[in-house]
Parts: sequence; structure tokens; C-alpha cells
Amino acid sequence: MRRLILSLALFFSLILTAQANVVNFDLDELIDLGLKENCELKIKRMELKAKEKDIKIANRFKNPEIQSNIVMGNVALGNSSQAGVALPVEVLKRGVRKKIAQEEYSIKETELKQAEHNYKLQIMKAYFDVLYSKSVLKIQEDRLTLFKRLVQITTDKPKYPSYEIDNLKADIQYAQQLIEVNRAKSNLLASQFELNKVLNTGVDSVMYDTKEASLLGNRAFWDIKIADYNFLENIALQYSYIVKISAKNIDKAEEELKLAKRQRVPDVSVAGGYAWQYHRNAPNDFGGAFVGFGMDLPLLYNYTPEIQKAQIFLERSKVNKKAYEHQLKYELKKDFNTFKYSAENMEYSKKILEDSEKIVKLSTEGYISGKNSYSALVLNENMHQDVLSNYLQAMSRHFYSYLELMQDIGHDILIEEELL
Repeated sequence: MRRLILSLALFFSLILTAQANVVNFDLDELIDLGLKENCELKIKRMELKAKEKDIKIANRFKNPEIQSNIVMGNVALGNSSQAGVALPVEVLKRGVRKKIAQEEYSIKETELKQAEHNYKLQIMKAYFDVLYSKSVLKIQEDRLTLFKRLVQITTDKPKYPSYEIDNLKADIQYAQQLIEVNRAKSNLLASQFELNKVLNTGVDSVMYDTKEASLLGNRAFWDIKIADYNFLENIALQYSYIVKISAKNIDKAEEELKLAKRQRVPDVSVAGGYAWQYHRNAPNDFGGAFVGFGMDLPLLYNYTPEIQKAQIFLERSKVNKKAYEHQLKYELKKDFNTFKYSAENMEYSKKILEDSEKIVKLSTEGYISGKNSYSALVLNENMHQDVLSNYLQAMSRHFYSYLELMQDIGHDILIEEELL
């Protein structure tokens, strides 16, 4: 029975998946949807809310203490009993502790913005990959149409003595192309599932897909303009979330060092209450108020290790910031040059594609009119297939290099509005 229930559950889950409603969104719509509904980002926002409570926790006062000293028996003769309240008071510590909590909240808030920035880039990559797979499928389907046409041509209009061989070749290539089309369909489905996995909205009844049919003829993903290197470096050093986080870590470490030093400042305790005395010679109302004062003195332990540890962490934070900024410049230079050369290669690839399309058109017309052989047509078509593949790969490298550059800049200030 248990196995039957599991089988039925799996069956209905597959049916629900197969019947998922396909919704076509453009890139900016998917980014807005993901930022709002993504489960991982929701968790990070909850963690930020929890961090906000730490500020109130750090700013807490110590609770008062009820104290009593009641003497009984002969010892009570001439000695007073006491009952009252003592209030421990931290000196010069609560404000610094609150400041540390505020710095931790600010770091967490910046980390959330960094996660949102990285998430945008993930959606952009997944969206591009779907369009890439759609483009490959379109190329394979167009190629399938060509071979189907060649099968018809070699069947109906033989122009050479070896037309039967040409016909058999066309049949084989048509069948092989069917395999390539199915492989492209499978890759497209995998890309679409990956896009929805990245979105991770928690809704299984909807399958999100791109609005565009393919990358072919879509200028938005290869005609990308960016500023010069010096501008990008200044933006990265000024606005990068990770740079901001490293600077905030320095501020936090400074406050932690301040708190460690202030541990040497004695805390005090103020008390007060009622005192009374039982004595055979004293009247029954022989009593009155009392006040008390206490102080802890850091004599046996003066918190030197804590101070030294906080000093080490402060120096480490400063070194981390310098090291990151130093490495960031080299990463930016590497990615900037990769993007620059990939943009040049895109221009070359476009020109090659235009010439290749002309060759295939002329070769097809020549075979139909009997001016050239079937082998020459297939050779030109295979060359065109390689050109198309290289064109898509060049576009892919170009767009990926853009995403890597945006990743290193570490801020979404340069993600173009027309792209989003």
C-alpha cells in the first residue's frame, strides 16, 4: 500500500509538472519577480530582520536584583536585617555594544544588496542560456528543413546519373538531423528548467520562459556599450558592495577594540531598601532605609588578551580591504580586456555570418539549377553550420564577459537599463 501511494504521488506530480502553465516574461520582469519571490532572498531578508533585533538586545539594561539579609536568633540582637533592590550599572559599555550591533546590521544589509546584485546576474545568465538553446534549436530546425527539401529535390528532380546516391545521402542526413533536433530540444528544456530553478519562487504550477524567440537578430545581447576602464575602476572601488563590506568590517573592528578597552572600566552596583533590628530594649518600630554601593575592580585580570585580540582583528580588517582592492584592479583589467576583444570578435563574426548565408543561398540555387553537385551543397551547408555555431559562441563569450565584469564591479549601477 505504501509503495502504491508513493507511485500515485509521483504520477500526479509528473502530471502537474507536465501541465504547468508557461508564462513568457522578458528579462526585467523576471528579475523583478525573482527579487520579490526568490526563497533564498526571502531567507536573507528574515536574517536581516533578526539582526535588527540584535541592536535592541545590545542596548539592553541589566535587570535589578532583589537582595535580603535577614538575621535570626541571638545574632539578631544588635544586628539589623535588610531587604532591598540592587541595580547593576554598566559604565561606558552599553553604547559601544549597541554601535557594534548597528555595524553588524549594516554589514548584513549590504550583504543582502550584494546577494541581490549577484542574483540579478544569475537570472541574466540563465535567461541568456535559454535564448542560446532556442537559437541552437532554430538553427537545427532550419537545417532539418533544408535536408527535407533536399530529399524532395533528389526524389522529384534528378539531374545527375548518380541522383539515387544523392537521394540516399539526403535521407541519411535528414534522419541524422532529426537526432540533432531532438538533442537541441532536450538542451532547451534543461535550460528552461535551470532558469526556473534559479528563480526558485516556490510555485510549481508555473513554468517561466523568455519572450524572445532566439538570440539571432537580437541586438540587446551583443550590442553592449560600457565606459572606459578608469571610470569602471573608480565605480568599483567606490560602490562595490564587497568594498563597502570590508570598510564596514573595519568600523566594526574599531568599535570592538573600543569595547575591549572599556572592559577595564569598573561597573558599579547601586542598592537600597529597608533595614530593621530586633532587640529587647528597642521599640518595635526601630528601623529605617539603607543604601549600598558596589564596584568590580579589574585587578586580578585586566582584559589585556581581549584588547590584543581586538587589535589583531582590526589590523586584519585593514589588510583585507587593501588586499581586495589590489586584487580587484587586476580582475577588472582582465575582464575589461576580455570584454573588449570579445566585442571585436562579435563584429567579425557578424560579417562572416552574412557572407556564409550568401554562400549557402547561392549553393542551394546552383544545385537546384544543376550548376553544382550535391556534395558541394552539403559541404557549404556544413561550413555554414560551423559559422552559426561560432557566431553563437562568440555572442556567448561576449555576454559572459559582460556578466563577469559586472560581477567584479560588484554593484548593479552599470547594468544597462535597456538590457533590463
